Amino acid sequence: MVRVLIRAGAGASPREAPTYLARMVRPRLERPPVGRRKPWRWLADPTGQNVRAIWQKPAKPDVTITRCEPPLSRAEGIRLNGLADWHRCPALVVGLTVHGLAIARALSRRGIAVHCLSDVEASLQPTVYTRYAKVHFRRGLNTGPLRDYLLDVAAEIGASEKIVLFPTSDRIAKAIARSWADLRDHYQLSWASCRDLVVELQRKDMLAKYCDEANVEYPKSAVIARAEDIQAIAAKLRFPIVVKPAQPLSSFKAIKVSAVSELGGVVARYANELPFVCQEWIEGPEPSLYACTTYLDRGRALFMFTSRKLAASPPRVGQGTVFETVDNDEIRDIAARFLSRLDLSGPVAVEFKRDAAGRYWFIEPNVGRTEYCVDLAIQSGFDLPYLEYLHTVGGSVDAAIPTRTTGAVWFDTDKDPNCYLANRRALRGPDGRKRRAVFPYLGHQDWKPFLASFLQLAIIPLAGVGRRVSRALSPSKA
Repeated sequence: MVRVLIRAGAGASPREAPTYLARMVRPRLERPPVGRRKPWRWLADPTGQNVRAIWQKPAKPDVTITRCEPPLSRAEGIRLNGLADWHRCPALVVGLTVHGLAIARALSRRGIAVHCLSDVEASLQPTVYTRYAKVHFRRGLNTGPLRDYLLDVAAEIGASEKIVLFPTSDRIAKAIARSWADLRDHYQLSWASCRDLVVELQRKDMLAKYCDEANVEYPKSAVIARAEDIQAIAAKLRFPIVVKPAQPLSSFKAIKVSAVSELGGVVARYANELPFVCQEWIEGPEPSLYACTTYLDRGRALFMFTSRKLAASPPRVGQGTVFETVDNDEIRDIAARFLSRLDLSGPVAVEFKRDAAGRYWFIEPNVGRTEYCVDLAIQSGFDLPYLEYLHTVGGSVDAAIPTRTTGAVWFDTDKDPNCYLANRRALRGPDGRKRRAVFPYLGHQDWKPFLASFLQLAIIPLAGVGRRVSRALSPSKA
């Protein structure tokens, strides 16, 4: 039997002891045993001041917890159990998509108090039901006054320490950078010292010069600022080309066009979102797209993780829905050559495309935030959100840098429910070994988001059947 003395905060009830044990004593536990009554026996004296709980779990040594007065703060409780003092700072994940949910889970499992800021939508996302974070709601995270929202949420959290920010989109990161002078008294940010560079790298029309300086292959490009530039673009570039918005988070990600007339149609349709970056198309299917995910400390990579895209929706130009881990030293070398010249800190993911000749072409960087499929890195052993947290609060990052990673495949069944069935053969790696399947909701012992997602998938088809039946049974109009 192992005996652990824990001093809990004032007002804590005996029911909170299992959670406190899981977070403080066993921070790597996949899911804190909240609400499990049967494995616990509670013994209390008549005054209720001292409570003892015995954890009875098969094949595990019993653990005895003693809560006693006087109460200590949560940070002191962390120190008492041998964990880092810097865990006292709460974290705020801004944007609660499956991307934000993965960050919240990773941090909460480490014993960090996690809050999430979610958009108010007509139909709530399944992610808002997570048990790993406290969720705050505001309308229009990408379009509203984010500065005011963050100041309000900081007051709601009421932390004595500065809150560590985790943006989940380019537009949110840009808004934070622009408002940092007003936010810095309440928040911490991993890339606060290089905000201008982060905002500049988000612009696709600024990438060519950085690739030239680093001697990295970049597709021949040109910027179209108005409709009159179309003919000049046609004379400069070889079709087909891909058209991308220069600014992040526009109404489209990329459009492939094969003729001048198609380019004119795109410019006319999205005229209010000019300028655009036009690039010569690099031919290749989804598996020719690679990424190197890393964390930088003033241009120095602390760890590099490589992956490959296997499927996207829509195909070729859409957001990736299936990613696998790969071991690619050439991608690491090219990424290091590009990034080492930049005085940049924080999470970074750089994307490349391999052509038929085997050359790797730089596509784009993701800076100021983690990648949408960050859970692939987390579940493979590279806990990028925790590394960012430790580096931001000034802690030792050694605990978050893995000695090795394991193979896995991430399936975005939230965006494409059929992507697993269509790509399940990818679970067998090139060496023949079985790899782990990672999903946004399934397999994380966070059943409410999974149930909400399942019900949404079931209700939508049933609603369609109901409408058809209703129309069939209704009397026809004369």
